[in-house]
Amino acid sequence: MELSTLITFTSGFFAFTSFLITIWNWQYLDRLRLCPSNELFGDTDVSITVLIPARNEGKNIGEVLTALSCQTHINYDVIVLNDGSEDDTAEIVSQFLASDLEIQLIDGEPIPKGWLGKNWACHQLMLKADGNYILFIDADTVLHEDTIKAALNEAILEKSDLLTMIPARCANNFIERNLYGFIDWAIYAWLPLQLAHLSKNSYLSASYGQFMLFKRESYILSGGHRKIKDIAVDDFGLGRLIKSSGLKWALKDGTNMVTSLPYDDILETVNGVSRSLAPALNYRISLILLISIFLMGLFFAPVLNLYFYVANGGQFEFFELLSLVTIFLLLGSYLLSCKRFSHSLFIVVFIHITVIFMILIAYHSLLSNLLRVATWKDRNMVIKKLKI
Repeated sequence: MELSTLITFTSGFFAFTSFLITIWNWQYLDRLRLCPSNELFGDTDVSITVLIPARNEGKNIGEVLTALSCQTHINYDVIVLNDGSEDDTAEIVSQFLASDLEIQLIDGEPIPKGWLGKNWACHQLMLKADGNYILFIDADTVLHEDTIKAALNEAILEKSDLLTMIPARCANNFIERNLYGFIDWAIYAWLPLQLAHLSKNSYLSASYGQFMLFKRESYILSGGHRKIKDIAVDDFGLGRLIKSSGLKWALKDGTNMVTSLPYDDILETVNGVSRSLAPALNYRISLILLISIFLMGLFFAPVLNLYFYVANGGQFEFFELLSLVTIFLLLGSYLLSCKRFSHSLFIVVFIHITVIFMILIAYHSLLSNLLRVATWKDRNMVIKKLKI
């Protein structure tokens, strides 16, 4: 079999697979909804502590806390850790101390050797929490007023040890919109969520740092942030940790309940994505290389096949038809993903450019980790070494 024939068949097979998984997930993935009052647990039955690590988040933290102060759930408190901020984060949080919101502001301690900054901040927050459930959210995450009530009720009904949600993502620029669309598609079109919920395989999971609701004893049992102290993608690490501990992980569509605020500019967007890619792929050079080759073949092989057909004026035969079907299947899965997560459908036009840009960011992540210069919020993010 010729190489071009093999690539054409392989592209068609994986395009069909991604489309099938997308349809499957469309039917299976639930949005978080507020249940009727007679199905809800009382506010006094279960307490929850919301934990927010904040480093130089003066731009966002006020909006985040304002949303928290409007929650319809009653039995909850909030703890914010000021993680060495050099802006007005602490001052803005302090303005809420005299409000109706039950909130504490604590200062972070120096980072011990072997810990990454955010993981250490979250570990300190956990030591201060006393709720039956603990909720980690990022300092740029805004919650709908019913989010805590609905999520807590869902977690209790489903007996989840970790309930995490895919957030709605705000974007300030064209690059950010395209990257977020691709990232959501990469999960939605390739991770069969029903199988992920049933399987004990820890790598069949995706968790989101914007919203991670843990049963307190389950977090402690799994080892929590102490167990993943040097893993840069703490959300994925915690989700895998929960599953590997034999506990129940659950993922919901939270785009109607959880909103992630945008980055400041394009450079921060690129750095934000780059810092997570190598860690998410377990720091494996071979995996990054294989995925980049796979994506180039998947998206560009059918297009090139049709281009050469037109350029050479050949007959439209089976392989040309297969290439056309492959393109439609890929665009179909991407369109469905964008519609599901409220991305502009216009970004589908730029999917091939987005793939190239995403691959370049992956190699930027690889190189910055290899040279040990990967940083976030002026802190080094490299502890683990790259692996072959």
